[in-house]
Amino acid sequence: MEIVAVQRRAMNLMAAVVCAGAVVVGAGAPANAVESEPEVIPIDLLLAGSYADSVRDAMGIWNKAVPGIRFVEQDTPAALRVKEYTTANGTGSHAFVNGLGRGWVYLETGDAQKYKPSRIAVHELGHILSLSDLGPGSVCSKVMSGAWASPECTNDQPDAEEAAEVADFFAVHDVGDPVPGWGTPSEG
Repeated sequence: MEIVAVQRRAMNLMAAVVCAGAVVVGAGAPANAVESEPEVIPIDLLLAGSYADSVRDAMGIWNKAVPGIRFVEQDTPAALRVKEYTTANGTGSHAFVNGLGRGWVYLETGDAQKYKPSRIAVHELGHILSLSDLGPGSVCSKVMSGAWASPECTNDQPDAEEAAEVADFFAVHDVGDPVPGWGTPSEG
């Protein structure tokens, strides 16, 4: 599988060189040229429970914000799964990243009582797309500020910087590649 990824990157690099050469000599793109297909991220919501619609909204938000990726829901288990769960303290939504675009998103039912559910889902999918938490003091305009921005923060749209960070990461990585801070993806 790694050989296929290397071959794919080599082909993308060759295509970039050819396109750059065409620009240098002033050649235009053919009338029937199309943009490359987005990187598809299969996701299942079989265990998403009451969060299913919020996750669908979050998928659409990310698909629009970063045209180079496309979350696609499937009705069988996928390499990216979403699960609703409940804890005694009623908080704790989080993600487990098992490679870029893969892993588990765990959405705690109590969090939806305190925070906007689509914001929670956009934030956790942001981890799956390579983004890290911003931490205390981060502003509401950043979806990766998460709970630090307070429950009054209902913004569920990644800002231009967050979208660009995801697009830049996908420009040099493929679905399944390791994500810094998450260790080496495991098989299975």
